[in-house]
Amino acid sequence: MKKVIGVLAMCAALTACEKTAKNGDTVIIDFAGFLGTEQFAGGTAQNYPLKLGSGTFVPGFEEQLVGAKIGESRDVNITFPTNYVPELAGKDVVFKVTVKDIKK
Repeated sequence: MKKVIGVLAMCAALTACEKTAKNGDTVIIDFAGFLGTEQFAGGTAQNYPLKLGSGTFVPGFEEQLVGAKIGESRDVNITFPTNYVPELAGKDVVFKVTVKDIKK
């Protein structure tokens, strides 16, 4: 019986790892934003719930997380809009993002 439970737990864990993020899913992410090699203020969060396709983040951010898997890290490259905060307006930045969970 212990072997059966162990096998079922392993299958469940593997299935969770195989989930890929799709529009409409909520991804739980850690992220840090960088302008060049410097991390910028206000561009960092942990365990942030982001619903993909919601338009909550700047254009281009959410789209680059579609297809990500739990545990995956990605560099999300975006250009801030010209009407953004003056320090970042029109600048190319990189967000280092780790997907911690995916909620369907």
